Amino acid sequence: MHYYDRLFQFAMLFLRSETGAEDVVADVFFNIWKDRTTLTGIPNFQAYIYQAVRYGCLNVLKSGYVSKRSDLPEIEMQVTIAPDSPLDELAYKELSDAVQQAVNALPERCRMVFKMSREDEMSQQEIADALGVQLCTVQRQTLLAKAKIKQAIEPFLEKK
Repeated sequence: MHYYDRLFQFAMLFLRSETGAEDVVADVFFNIWKDRTTLTGIPNFQAYIYQAVRYGCLNVLKSGYVSKRSDLPEIEMQVTIAPDSPLDELAYKELSDAVQQAVNALPERCRMVFKMSREDEMSQQEIADALGVQLCTVQRQTLLAKAKIKQAIEPFLEKK
């Protein structure tokens, strides 16, 4: 249950089909359960499980079971800071909305890398392994995401 939501969203980025994503994640968990005695031999389980979902999605796309469409799921991200006053609460809400819009506006691969880095707390090497890309690609995508988000929140930053 700890991994399900994140893996489901990860599969949705590939398949854009709820039923397809559910099937892939369920298959991965089933296979892990079947081979649970070998889990101790996996050095980085989080990267392993993302890679398994990625391969499952690619197999589904290859089989033609799900076609790639352009309707992207909404990615939830919240800024949670305890405000001191109603004005602070409003400012934090506006900032949170600006960050959410910036994240949603990121290109698909960039958004995926950002989520894996910030929400799943995966290292850049783990992300590169899970996505099957080079480390420099993950680094570029991370820098791009940071720059776009910084640009979006610039109006909220105090000028010194």
